[in-house]
Amino acid sequence: MKKIFYLVGLALTLSACESIDFDDPSTLTNEEAIQKIKSLGYVLTTSSVQTAFKTTTSNAGGSHFSIWADQSTNTNGSQSWWDFANEPRLRLNNNAAYRGNAAVREIYSNFYQSNLDATKVIDLIENQQVTIFDDAGADRTADCLVGAYYAKGVSQGYLGVIFDRGIIVDDVALTTREFPNSYKELIENGVAHLDRTLQLIESTPNLKFDFLTGVNINREDLKLLVNSMAARILSSVARDKAEAEALGDVYWNRVLSYANQGFRKDFTITTTVGGYYNALVDVLERPYGGASYVPVDIKIPYLADKNRNTPNYYPVNNNIILPPIESDDQRFYQYFTYTTNFGILLEARGRGLFSNYIRSRWMHPRLSTLNVAGAVNPYFLVEEIRLLRAEAKFWLKDYAGAAAELNAGDAARKAKGHLADINTNDQTLRDALHYEYAIEIDGAGGTFVPFTFMRRHDLLQGGTPTQFPIPQIQLELVGLETYTFGGKDYFGEKGIYGERATAADNGWKPSL
Repeated sequence: MKKIFYLVGLALTLSACESIDFDDPSTLTNEEAIQKIKSLGYVLTTSSVQTAFKTTTSNAGGSHFSIWADQSTNTNGSQSWWDFANEPRLRLNNNAAYRGNAAVREIYSNFYQSNLDATKVIDLIENQQVTIFDDAGADRTADCLVGAYYAKGVSQGYLGVIFDRGIIVDDVALTTREFPNSYKELIENGVAHLDRTLQLIESTPNLKFDFLTGVNINREDLKLLVNSMAARILSSVARDKAEAEALGDVYWNRVLSYANQGFRKDFTITTTVGGYYNALVDVLERPYGGASYVPVDIKIPYLADKNRNTPNYYPVNNNIILPPIESDDQRFYQYFTYTTNFGILLEARGRGLFSNYIRSRWMHPRLSTLNVAGAVNPYFLVEEIRLLRAEAKFWLKDYAGAAAELNAGDAARKAKGHLADINTNDQTLRDALHYEYAIEIDGAGGTFVPFTFMRRHDLLQGGTPTQFPIPQIQLELVGLETYTFGGKDYFGEKGIYGERATAADNGWKPSL
């Protein structure tokens, strides 16, 4: 029996393989790889961190969650967006051959690959006492350990937020083939790794975090990022309002504690050639003639319309084109642009899914992509931290504290939007939080924000799946039956842990 590294596209096989008649010269045993490739640990750390960063803002999955959250709309068959936008909601097709299943598979495989690469790095350093060098021959052992724990924390945490179950892979010798861990266990495991990351940062005064192409994240910013990610992940566990309430004060104080140590200004990443860019924002804002590839859902102008003239479903009468709204929020005119060009929206697939607004906040000036050197990519906005603090106080029933967060002079709704103060009562605060996630965070929150906010406040349209199932291709590998969630006939459906797996029909608008 030989454990063999297959270094193809930086993928790492951790299972044991039998040699048949000869040794494949394209493979190395673990021991050979460690001895011959001195930068192996650095390469694996780089792969792990880059994959984790990319997948947090992946457009394969992120755009689908944006549609399920009614942040975006679409009638395009590309990536099966139309199926996800459909009203009433359709049951999620978890067939491996289904085009839309790529969203499920990509998020699952990317985060697990990141986790596996990071697990091997930790094993090399902590168990095998291997010194890790970079390509220049410098000792990067301490840096790689920080990077590996960070990537594991984000990967395991995001898997728990997005999927209903999974497997915690913290041991390179793991042989379990089932999916024994709940979404809650995955999240707690991920946050524990982020806690370990913070400990390692404190003990590494000369930390160099250079695992993103062309980007160095300094030590202080990395601490802010870790705390911010922990707050985001922990806050996103609940599948409905009842579960969020049942988490209790101790839990929401944990969220508040991490958020209090999170970003104090926007954390952005500038695109370098061949490096990271925010593919989710890129696809959500991409121009298409005078329209947009993934238009803004009618929910956005519905919430922002001060005259309350906007319906929650686009008029199906062909002669009616909705006029531009009037809003008290000055941000609306900066972030969104009115158009009568319906672009690729097809009437035959449901005029009720139409939109007159496109996004205009983030795209690089004069260009139609963020994947160009010098473009500024939102990665984690300081306003999300403010909203996490406000929401934690909301669940703690500190309504005055929650209102104070939203009414602060430097809050975006005040400083940019010039909106009136929020009153300190339950429903007003919930509505204000929903509005801020919809307007201020939008695609800049990454793969699942603001979807998870709506999920934990019972705001998703009835029939919307609250989580992804394990992809069919993975289920078949271990002999498990394919399962899925969602659909009008499944309002309030429960998952295997008793969680709400399909939204009940009590969301921000009723199901058709």
